[in-house]
Amino acid sequence: MSHVTNLATIRSYLTESYKRQETATVPKRTDLTFGNTIKTIKHAVVFYVDMRSSRKVVQDTTEFVSAKVHKGFLQASVYCVENRDGHFRSFNGDGALVFFVGTNAASRAVQAAFDLKAYVLQINKTLQGKGTKIDFGVGIAQGEVHVVKSGKAGDDATKQDLVWIGLPVYIALELSDLGRAEANIWITHNVRTTIGRQDHLNVVYSSGKSMWTKTTKKLKSAGDYDVRYTTYFSTIF
Repeated sequence: MSHVTNLATIRSYLTESYKRQETATVPKRTDLTFGNTIKTIKHAVVFYVDMRSSRKVVQDTTEFVSAKVHKGFLQASVYCVENRDGHFRSFNGDGALVFFVGTNAASRAVQAAFDLKAYVLQINKTLQGKGTKIDFGVGIAQGEVHVVKSGKAGDDATKQDLVWIGLPVYIALELSDLGRAEANIWITHNVRTTIGRQDHLNVVYSSGKSMWTKTTKKLKSAGDYDVRYTTYFSTIF
């Protein structure tokens, strides 16, 4: 491809109209072309998970132990998400972008986060004496999400990816950055409203305090924002 041809392609991306197609499923790379098409999920629950201080894990352990820690954490993340019918769509080092759609999507996303915390607690027991442990944050938001295919066309999928656009994506990412033990799990106010008073998602402690603590955070993507966090986790072992 010549410089002139490549520039013409870029200009077409920037100037031509895009056709929007609504979808009730979470698209894969093969579901989109490099044409001017955007797929929209009207009601998506976005789950972003990120391991804390991964650079410190590398510094404090041998490279081999670091590989074990990362692999164990991501394996636990994949299992907990897929066990609740979530869909992984992007890995970014020690972080991952996940989507839940359909019936009880918000509830399933929150439950997956609880499950992951239970797994991490067990992983950290295994890591005792190895000079490291895992900490993480999960951010969960919901709303309309758009997706386009970006990169280079052709057979080399390593040069292709999906770009996920929408306020819920940006908010979930920011909330994940707030999560640290013991308050690993953060959700938006509308996710809290959606999950309502389901028994396993609405625990009230003997003190009368809710499992969800309400607070306001200044987010880059949304300004002052009403959010919730919890120290709760599932007892799945």
